This record gives sequence, structure tokens and C-alpha cells, in this order.
Amino acid sequence: MSERNYWPHFIIGLVFFAIALGVWTVKNAIDNPVELDNTYMMPYQKVDEEIYDLQKMKKEFQKRYDLQVLTKKLEYPEATLRFVIKDKAGHPVSGAKVLVLFTRPDTTKYDIKKEASYHDGVYEVHAKLPLQGRWDVVLKVQMDKLTVFDKYKMSTLREMLKKA
Repeated sequence: MSERNYWPHFIIGLVFFAIALGVWTVKNAIDNPVELDNTYMMPYQKVDEEIYDLQKMKKEFQKRYDLQVLTKKLEYPEATLRFVIKDKAGHPVSGAKVLVLFTRPDTTKYDIKKEASYHDGVYEVHAKLPLQGRWDVVLKVQMDKLTVFDKYKMSTLREMLKKA
């Protein structure tokens, strides 16, 4: 009676398993593409070049001004974001140019960019949101040769204002 050697079967099984994992990995990568981070509303290469200047401007902005978001929950489908910019004495500041980006945390497919308007000490922006749920809201504030980015996590389903 001859003994059977199972090692060739085991090795062939491992090869097929490795091929199956490779196919699964490629399929998963194609089905779930990597989205570019748009926290700074510019390509990551430019962010990489200018990150130190952006950080210096943010510190300088925080020395001069306070930015406070008044909206705690986004309404669906007509969302309104309200916020104030005050100087350190507590007076509202009106000369800022503010661009607001509404984006989903997992995709850039539904991005909405709007410019905020200023009325009675409050900046306001209206957007028609295509989906309910979580949204990241990015503010790009330009004032006094300073450009500052602020990111907030918000939702249409519950009160949730978290600085990201």
C-alpha cells in the first residue's frame, strides 16, 4: 500500500487562493475608487506646497477674528448655513469673501459650492441638498490677505455640529 503525498494539493490550493484574493482586491478597488480630499478646495499637490502658509494664515486669523457657526442642523432639501465672523472686540466683520462647500464625507459626486452673503451681521448661504444624512461643510474665508479653511461635520437628520 502506497502513502499519499498531499503537499502538491496544498500548494496548488494556496496558489488558487492567492489568485482569488488578488482578483477580489482589484474588483474591490474598482468598485470603491479613492476620492480626493477637498478640505482645502484645491488639488493636494498645491496644498502640499502651501500648507505652511495656510497654517500661518489660520493662526493669524484666529488672533484677529472669531468664526462661529450658528446652524446646528442642516434642513433637507433646502439647507441654510448661518455663521458670524467677529473681531476680538466682539463686533461683526462684514468684509469677508466666503465660499462654502457642501460635500459628502465619502464622495465628491454631490459637491455644492456657494458664495455666502452678508446681512445684518450674519453670513448666510442657501443650498439645495440632493441627499439626506451626513455632510461636511467647508468654509473658505478670504479677508485682509488671509485665506482660512474651516471644516465642520453636519447632518440633516439630527443636530450635529462638530469641527473637523
